[in-house]
Amino acid sequence: MGLRFKDQKNGNCFFITTTFKDWKKLGEVEGFYGCLADSLNYCTEKYMAQIAGYVLMPSHLHLLLFINGETLSDFMRDFKKYIAQKKAVDHGINSSAIWEPRYDRVAISTISVLKSKLNYIHDNPVRSGLVAKQHEWYWSSAADYLTDEMGSVKIWKDW
Repeated sequence: MGLRFKDQKNGNCFFITTTFKDWKKLGEVEGFYGCLADSLNYCTEKYMAQIAGYVLMPSHLHLLLFINGETLSDFMRDFKKYIAQKKAVDHGINSSAIWEPRYDRVAISTISVLKSKLNYIHDNPVRSGLVAKQHEWYWSSAADYLTDEMGSVKIWKDW
């Protein structure tokens, strides 16, 4: 899996975007979001990372991830590999047709940028017309921040 920006060793918080191959709407496949959530939860434990925010969209996903920058590419490799090799087959999807080969990441260095990216993530389903309010999209961390409900991915709010 290639990286557009190889120098990520000095970061510890990243805004990550990764897309499904050819922007296919794999999120519409029944049970697929659950597989993504399972993989994110597994990888955060394995790499001792923390997710501050996320949204799983029909054709892509965004994360706000606290992780040692030296292990970010390993995290993303394992996250994508888990979906491609173990779960995609269960849902009738060709494992080579799931992911674009790269992901984009931006190092976050201030709380104001973190808050801005978090709002962008939470507003994504609203802008896409999937829901009217941020907290209505189950596959997002918005409800974790705006209500007493917890989403499908464990998030860390003590940043």
